[in-house]
Amino acid sequence: MKRKGLSQKTRFEVFKRDSFRCQYCGKSSPSVILEVDHIHPVAKGGSETDILNLITSCEECNAGKGDRLIADGSALERQVLQLREINERREQLELLLTWKEELTNLSEITLSAVVNAWNHEVHPWELSETGKKSLQKLITKYGAEKLLNAIQSSCSTYIKRDKKGVATKKSVKNAFNKITLFFKMNTLPDHRREFFYIRGILRNRLSYYSDYHHCYSMELMEDAYAAGIPIEDIKNLATSVKNWSEFSLSIEDWIEKQ
Repeated sequence: MKRKGLSQKTRFEVFKRDSFRCQYCGKSSPSVILEVDHIHPVAKGGSETDILNLITSCEECNAGKGDRLIADGSALERQVLQLREINERREQLELLLTWKEELTNLSEITLSAVVNAWNHEVHPWELSETGKKSLQKLITKYGAEKLLNAIQSSCSTYIKRDKKGVATKKSVKNAFNKITLFFKMNTLPDHRREFFYIRGILRNRLSYYSDYHHCYSMELMEDAYAAGIPIEDIKNLATSVKNWSEFSLSIEDWIEKQ
């Protein structure tokens, strides 16, 4: 009766199990040509396809063995131990895949919560798919809690609203682009973070506030802080002045008096 050839899949499984190494001499691919040998020869009643009866052998060892039985049970014992190890790896892989699936579900829930928080701040505008991907990256890098705080800070600083109280499209885009700025701010000294907040107040309140004013306001506040002027006084000034000149002249006057 003609013997059936082993399938490519079976050969590959045997090679993988044996780490592509001859189980007789220890030589491995690609230094030698590997074959699948039968521990108990088919000619003497051994199973032709049972993976427990299959072992990786180099061409030379297989030719030397022929259809002789292996004298001791070392190879078979090795096979059994390797199969146990494979089963253990497969079980661990299944656990790992389950864990990753749970993490994926948690990640989706977290992203949904952050996106909803953003959409609430900028209603009626909603985040695009590209924007969602950007938030996912920020969650991975900084964590959801810090991102939510950054979103709130960025929106309160940069969102501008029309007469109906609707956020303008331009300010929404600007606020989104500035989110990462607030992560960097967390590494700043407390007084510097306060200055960023005050500068946001000025930007939102004053009708004319250019890039020049944006930069110079930080210099003014730094000088005022160095002169011993309380930050709370600077903040109160920012919430009450009618224009930039009133703010800058008041700060300069305070510094001069100090």
